[in-house]
Amino acid sequence: MARLVSMTELEDRLQCPICLEVFKEPLMLQCGHSYCKGCLLSLLCHLDSELRCPVCRLEVDGSSSPPNLSLVRVIEALGLPRDPEPKICAQHRNPLSLFCEKDQELICGLCGLLGSHQHHRVTPVSTVYSRMKEELATLISDLKQEQKKVDEHIGKLVNNRTRIVNESDVFSWVIRREFQELHHLVDEEKARCLEGVEGHTRGLVASLDMQLEQAHRTRERLVQAKCVLEQFGNENHHDFIRKYHSMASRSGKMERKKSENLQKAEKCAPTGPASLL
Repeated sequence: MARLVSMTELEDRLQCPICLEVFKEPLMLQCGHSYCKGCLLSLLCHLDSELRCPVCRLEVDGSSSPPNLSLVRVIEALGLPRDPEPKICAQHRNPLSLFCEKDQELICGLCGLLGSHQHHRVTPVSTVYSRMKEELATLISDLKQEQKKVDEHIGKLVNNRTRIVNESDVFSWVIRREFQELHHLVDEEKARCLEGVEGHTRGLVASLDMQLEQAHRTRERLVQAKCVLEQFGNENHHDFIRKYHSMASRSGKMERKKSENLQKAEKCAPTGPASLL
């Protein structure tokens, strides 16, 4: 299948290798390369020897170069624009139409024939431009391939990140569920222990409350007995002496009985926090 040529490529192929403009009155040398009539005459004026084609370096006869009518018809049919400001060689004041492959510089036709670039391999600028455009296209293609690889790597990283986040969410859910079950078991054990402590405490407190009630009753009796004794102390001498002996005997018996009851209560009462366990 024939490749379609763009207008830019076609315009490049219709440029004079010397002036880099669209051909004006193109003349064809015996080697097959064409040049503007004015460019070829200017080249002949600067030569002291035989003319060599600036492109292929073959010796040619510039005075017998016929017009290239095919190029003229193609240029007229396409109506191609011309470059109004071609780049000029600072030494020969001719357009920079060639590229020195050795020195990697743009040169004019006279630089390749008479100047420091003699016998160097030169290429028309249009050819170099097309070649470099192809190299640029290859470089862009390589960069696209590298970009594709990077995009694939980024996609893998994103997938790995998503997978890790999802797995982390699953693990977090499992851990929370397990700890909820552990908390439930701990709460049940805590409730059982608290209930046991509270029940034991209630029993001890009830026992102590009963003993306190007994102690308060005993204290009330003692207060009453003290009041009676204080009143007895106000009796006259004869009555006091007569009643004191029988009252002291009853009081001694009551004190011994109270002391025994108090000792029994102290033995039964809890002595510290350890009794709650």
